[in-house]
Amino acid sequence: KADAPEELRAARQGSPAGGHLFRKYVLAFVGLVGVVLAVNGALDAWFDYGQAKETATRLQTEKAESAAERIALFIAEIERQIGWTTHAQWAAGTTEQRRFDYVRLLRQVPAITELVQLDAEGREQLKVSRLAMDVVGSGIDHSAEPRFREAIARKIWFSPVYFRKDSEPYLTMAVARSGRNAGVTVAEVNLKLIWDVITTIRVGEAGYAFVVDGSGRLIAHPDISLVLRNTDFSALPQVAAARQAVAARAPASAPMTVAAPGGGPEVLSAFAPTDRLGWLVFVELPLREALAPLRKTLYQSLAVFAGALALSALAGLLLARKMVGPIRQLEAGAARLGGGDLRHRITVRTGDELERLGDRFNAMAGRLQESHADLERKVEDRTRELSASLKQQTATADVLKVISRAAFDLDAVLHTLVSSVLDLCHASGGNIHLRDGEVFRPAMQVGWPPEFLEYMRQNPVRAGRGSVSGRAVLTRAIVQIPDVLADPDYALSAGHRLAGYRTVLGVPLIRDGEVVGIFSLGRDAVDPFTEREIELVQTFSDQAVIAIENVRLFNELDASNRELSESLQQQTATAD
Repeated sequence: KADAPEELRAARQGSPAGGHLFRKYVLAFVGLVGVVLAVNGALDAWFDYGQAKETATRLQTEKAESAAERIALFIAEIERQIGWTTHAQWAAGTTEQRRFDYVRLLRQVPAITELVQLDAEGREQLKVSRLAMDVVGSGIDHSAEPRFREAIARKIWFSPVYFRKDSEPYLTMAVARSGRNAGVTVAEVNLKLIWDVITTIRVGEAGYAFVVDGSGRLIAHPDISLVLRNTDFSALPQVAAARQAVAARAPASAPMTVAAPGGGPEVLSAFAPTDRLGWLVFVELPLREALAPLRKTLYQSLAVFAGALALSALAGLLLARKMVGPIRQLEAGAARLGGGDLRHRITVRTGDELERLGDRFNAMAGRLQESHADLERKVEDRTRELSASLKQQTATADVLKVISRAAFDLDAVLHTLVSSVLDLCHASGGNIHLRDGEVFRPAMQVGWPPEFLEYMRQNPVRAGRGSVSGRAVLTRAIVQIPDVLADPDYALSAGHRLAGYRTVLGVPLIRDGEVVGIFSLGRDAVDPFTEREIELVQTFSDQAVIAIENVRLFNELDASNRELSESLQQQTATAD
């Protein structure tokens, strides 16, 4: 190698053409390698960009649709709560009873600030409000207003969003009552509580979501001050495009890249419309964050490209005189690599640096092949994550449907909850125990053998460290025992022998600071539950508490109605 510069000078002095040829081959060699690497890197960058943007697009669209569905469920739940005041027999009750029912409904649904009963003529018979004095029998005529006319014609009517005192957004919901000569129940709904739905949406590190009505007025935003200032977002490009698509009844377009509200950095914006309300839910993620994985891959590719290019230049300067024959093999091999055949390996048998250069080509191809394989693994992992997330969202939606359709059938709700968790967490069996005095008795058990079910019925759970359910009651916190055989405090019993579980998880069901039940899961192998699975069980436990509370309230209401009926019968008998 030390003699190479002298040989180069001698060749130039003896033959100018030879020097020119030397430079030509050196430049050709370096150029070939550089072009191949550049083309390969550009193709990789282009494919990676498409995949990164597709992944971000799909995720944001799913987030927007999920948020729209949750808002629709929020409104549907209010509609359901109002629904029991629309029965004909309810309107036939006394004014005091109806007023009492309205007051209780205001307590149960914080979003409702005012309830008004209109009779079949559209005259106000009762008004109960958080913000003003209650009014009974005012007789004010509302028959010409949309809240009465539209509700009678369509059974339910939603007003455009308005801002009370130019601050908080409100919505008027009017529901027609059933029966002959029935009237309308009118509810004023404070939409500020939708902020709770929006702030729970997480998109990357700096992503966020917001909601506008059909005219582009802001309804919900992580920055609540923007909502209270009655901000108009109709001029934003993404809002204008979404409104145009909805007006034309066109399908939702792909997320678009726009400047953030207020002139911030560019964001990737996706939207989804809500059912019946005409609102639009937007989910936005800074473009820089959405494309961060692509930038990392690009920097790595540039580093590999720069290193390989420098290496090829050095090899070309030292070995150009021996490249006349083997260069064709190298060129052919490089062309195959540039064409995407990364399994191809170059074979050069010269016994010198040219052979090692071929080996370096092969090593580079191996690294590129490993990079492609790693990228494919990442895509597969992400696909599995998205599939698991979709499955979880679907299961949650199914549970919410069961709760809404069979709100007072506790067994059906609990069975759906336990069965869904078993499927999502791959557990062997699950239990829900409910408090009965000082003990907790089984209310729903899925996946266990009949002998174990009989054992649990005869041996209710008590607070203590001898079982995972007892520890959850004792600590009022989530408890996981990775292996009951290795836990010194766990009391192995006949129940354990019957069920055969090894890993167990217990989640307390807490209402108003009191443990009302336990949700427990077991696996027949030592396989601890992941943090994501524990969060999922916690979410379903919260749904169980809501279902239990709904049944309790229904039973109390039913008992109250029975007492009232008996009291009326006694008064009637006394009067006779």
